[in-house]
Amino acid sequence: DILMGANRCLPSPAPRPSLSLHPGDEVALGDNVTLRCHTPRNGVQVIVYKEGDGNYRWQRDGARDTTEVLVRASTNKIAGRFRCRFETLAPTWATGWSDPVELVVLADSSFPPPALSLSPRGRVETGADVTISCRSPHGATFVLHKAGSLDPVQRVIAGTAATFTLRGVTPADAGTYGCSYRPHENPFVSSHPRAEVTLEVTTGGPSTPFHTPPPG
Repeated sequence: DILMGANRCLPSPAPRPSLSLHPGDEVALGDNVTLRCHTPRNGVQVIVYKEGDGNYRWQRDGARDTTEVLVRASTNKIAGRFRCRFETLAPTWATGWSDPVELVVLADSSFPPPALSLSPRGRVETGADVTISCRSPHGATFVLHKAGSLDPVQRVIAGTAATFTLRGVTPADAGTYGCSYRPHENPFVSSHPRAEVTLEVTTGGPSTPFHTPPPG
């Protein structure tokens, strides 16, 4: 398409590219992640970069409509927001940047695991409200995870503690939950969700308190 101006003709703006992370948006230290820039055409120059950090910028020949950059998470510094765009040489012009994607690095043992608790403990009846409390040594954003689910259950920005509420639970809510935190001063570095609690939901009858068995 052509846009007509008073003295020149310019190509109409091309659709912006999109950027995705594979296998996901969280990577452990030492592992690899692929930044995949999807463009509406091939035969272009593709640029992938990290916002605010000139040390992480790559340029590739986009021979196909998908261009990949393989990155090793050798340090926490790789964590952050990334974008991509593409350029053509004849005529010379560039698209706008893609929407950002956020790469989170799972920290090593320097980030102690959070403390996690469940209330009420033990089995609860369908329809009950359940709270999961999570504490960390840092003011942080807390993320509640459920085993078997790729997406976080809830996210809370707090001080050194956060409370997640599951209202009107059903048997579908039963399972193992974990919590991780991302310090305010480094929001793209996350603790591992090592602490876990298990929620059991019954279909009827009163809640059953949890009793710790006496030492044998």
